[in-house]
Amino acid sequence: MCSYSILIKITILLFVVHHALAENICDKYLRELAQKQSLFVQCSTLHSVPVSLCIGCKEQFTDMQVLYSHMREEKNCTEKFFDKDRINIVSTTQSILTGLWTKAYCDDCFANNTDASKNSDIFDTKSRKLEDCLRENKGKECVLCLTDYLDLNGFYVDLDKNNNGQVCYDMQDSMNRTRAHWSKDLNCCHREFNMLLFLITCGIVVLLPLLFYSSTYALTKRQERYHDILTEEPRYNAPSTSAMASSSVADLPSTSSTATCPRVPSKKNIINIEEYTSSDDDDEYAEAATTKIRNKMA
Repeated sequence: MCSYSILIKITILLFVVHHALAENICDKYLRELAQKQSLFVQCSTLHSVPVSLCIGCKEQFTDMQVLYSHMREEKNCTEKFFDKDRINIVSTTQSILTGLWTKAYCDDCFANNTDASKNSDIFDTKSRKLEDCLRENKGKECVLCLTDYLDLNGFYVDLDKNNNGQVCYDMQDSMNRTRAHWSKDLNCCHREFNMLLFLITCGIVVLLPLLFYSSTYALTKRQERYHDILTEEPRYNAPSTSAMASSSVADLPSTSSTATCPRVPSKKNIINIEEYTSSDDDDEYAEAATTKIRNKMA
């Protein structure tokens, strides 16, 4: 019975010791992680200009990642430091620092090229060769160092094309500075001016508005002529209104007084008729007088 109680006490003691050791390990991991994160932040800031984050801080980043993985694998540490509050400071801080490394495409610096060499090593070799040439050939850089510049630039262009633009930012910053120094400081980038192409472009720019306005003017005139033809055709083909009206009036029976009522001879004419007809001696005179009166009446 006594041995059983002793065994229980030993088990409890071991549990307490193990728990205490686990607590101490988690606290130790936390302190070490904070130190590694601080070293990586310090290294990133010191290698910001010119950018050499990936090459210069690879060791600090690796140590930080390894220690963080150990903390995540330790159950007691996970229960104590992760997913305990809304902010989740430990994992949030680690995520921000990892995002800086990822945003700079730092893994590309250490990726192997086709010849099993790292991209950063090949780029550094070509870059140093160009820098040595520029330093040794002052005043003749554009001629004597052109081959080295084209070699470095061609390697970077091929790398950028194969990686879809996701090139290690150390190499991006270095290449941008090299290009600026080559073209602006040394003035080695001379662009050829094609006068013929310039004249052709100017001619096209000048002709386009002229063609537009001339075509618009021609189209407007054509529409006006077509409109005039449409308005003139009914005028020539259809009978005029006055003619139709006169023909209609001509076809209608006359309603004037001369047409409906016979013309009555005046009193004077009657007397003249009587004078001519009162003579019994000569009938021809009466007939002539009657004809004359009728002619006057007509």
